[in-house]
Amino acid sequence: MKNKHLKSEIANLLETVDKAFGKDSVPYQNLDYCFDILVTVYEYNCDSEKDLLGELKDLINKLSEKIPELTPEQFKEKYPNISEMIDYLDKWLTD
Repeated sequence: MKNKHLKSEIANLLETVDKAFGKDSVPYQNLDYCFDILVTVYEYNCDSEKDLLGELKDLINKLSEKIPELTPEQFKEKYPNISEMIDYLDKWLTD
């Protein structure tokens, strides 16, 4: 699922917002920030068919070998909000 025109369209949109508000404006910065995140997720999950969430869980699991508070049991206690986010995304993004 390659979308070769995505970045150029986003650049055109950002240029339009830049002309209207300027690069230092809140609307431009917010739009740029949102597109940066969404394009990264899109490219990672759709274009490359990689599982970003799976890689995050694998990385946390690997790190837990050296950092005990990252073991699944302690992670939920120490980082309940991150754990909740991962569970939510796992529920809604997993096929």
